Amino acid sequence: MKWRCAWCSREYDSDDPPCETCGHETFEPVSAATDSTFESGSLVWVCTDCGREHVKHSPPCSRCGSHSLEKRESDASNLDDISSPGYLTVGKPYLAGVVVVLGLVVLVVTGVVPFPGIGGPPAPPDAPADGDQSGGLDLSAVESELHDRFETERASAGAPERELGGDGTGTYIEYRTRHRVAERYDSEYDGSMPDASAFDLQCGSQPRLGVATSSVGTDSFDDESAFADALADDLLTTESFREAVLSEAESEGITVHVGPDGTVFVGYMAC
Repeated sequence: MKWRCAWCSREYDSDDPPCETCGHETFEPVSAATDSTFESGSLVWVCTDCGREHVKHSPPCSRCGSHSLEKRESDASNLDDISSPGYLTVGKPYLAGVVVVLGLVVLVVTGVVPFPGIGGPPAPPDAPADGDQSGGLDLSAVESELHDRFETERASAGAPERELGGDGTGTYIEYRTRHRVAERYDSEYDGSMPDASAFDLQCGSQPRLGVATSSVGTDSFDDESAFADALADDLLTTESFREAVLSEAESEGITVHVGPDGTVFVGYMAC
């Protein structure tokens, strides 16, 4: 006589539980009429998660991978009417999570939520007065002229050259400078400085940075080079600023912004 595990239907030559497959402790005799590896007739194993029927207890479920199979009576006359849930039904519990993940990806890519290396650095805030031109002078050109002047100072001091705006210094110091100007002049501004990791800085040395103000105004100059020379002379008289310009670094970021009252802000970062 053969014996069958009452739980998973594995057959044995003797009544010697537990079952080696599922560990069940009860065996039942197998009659000649039903001597088969599969359960006959009216019993099926139904996945409790997705409803897929199986002819034997053989987890995991072939559709959804669940290990929870339940023995149930099956009405053979209604087999043709059995409908199993589609993939949308099976996946419904996970749809909310998928929507959240996709929404987060959109926020990261658009820059609303900063993430290092993805979507670029956050856009600097709007700051009052002039960030592009002032007094007929192109402030971007002034920044380049300042860099050239600082390169001359470094060459005289035997310090290495630097890349303007490299390693993320340009975007970081522009944000920091505009943030400072907005805090000072815009009473409705309530922004804060993002974490440095949002800018994906690639500094190879300890950063030196700050936002200085100068009494040198744009009205007295007709070209960017002369204004930059006057600015450099004024800034380099401050020992901490001069040390930052001549320190060991590979990159420097420079931002010039003129406030509503004519105050010139110079953001500087070296790393």
